[in-house]
Amino acid sequence: MRPGQAVRLAAALVYPRRCPFCDKVLGWLPDCPDCATELARLRRAVPRLPATEHILRDLTGAAAVWRYDGCVRQAILRFKDGGRACYGEILGAEMARAAFGCNYDIKHGIITFNGVLPLTRFDIVVPVPPSDRGRGYEPPALLAQPICRALNVPLEKRALRKTRPTHTQKGLSAAQRLQNLRGAFCVENAERIEGRRVLLVDDVITTGATVSSCAAALMKAGALEVFAVAAAHTEL
Repeated sequence: MRPGQAVRLAAALVYPRRCPFCDKVLGWLPDCPDCATELARLRRAVPRLPATEHILRDLTGAAAVWRYDGCVRQAILRFKDGGRACYGEILGAEMARAAFGCNYDIKHGIITFNGVLPLTRFDIVVPVPPSDRGRGYEPPALLAQPICRALNVPLEKRALRKTRPTHTQKGLSAAQRLQNLRGAFCVENAERIEGRRVLLVDDVITTGATVSSCAAALMKAGALEVFAVAAAHTEL
């Protein structure tokens, strides 16, 4: 057993797995039977997001697993609030499976990917930086960890940094959101980005303004291309 697996097994024994979507204890159950119907309704048949429905500037594309509604919305709100960091493991694994075909098994509460790498390849995985790093809790980085294991690609957790405070995005139009975030992100250690194909990870894609602004900074630093993936998206 790898060291990382041993740690995850110990954590699973002390803190039994909970369903991200209803918060019930799952234990060794791989899936929650109570949430299956609603998750099937919210899951996107095609993960890739149409460029006509979101702002996808400086991106080669974007994908999301579910629509941001119902039990998915509740799961992500609990996850982002910091109460359920463990949700990041299953949400990230589902992102890897839906967007890139990385199948996994759950045994004794541990997620193990089957080792078959997808044809789509990236050089690095970069999470969208949180608004406040002082909290010490970074949901996109937690989502990115299982994706990195699935794709066998390194995580550049500190590649992006927010350069200035921004107004809340709530209630703003797509154009206003993009303007609010213009120039709000920069790349640290550009030499680690230059010439790389980047997978950008976020929890929710709303209008696409955040991932587009992050992609602009990555492309400015010399990235070859940037593709974004999120757990959910909103319908405009």
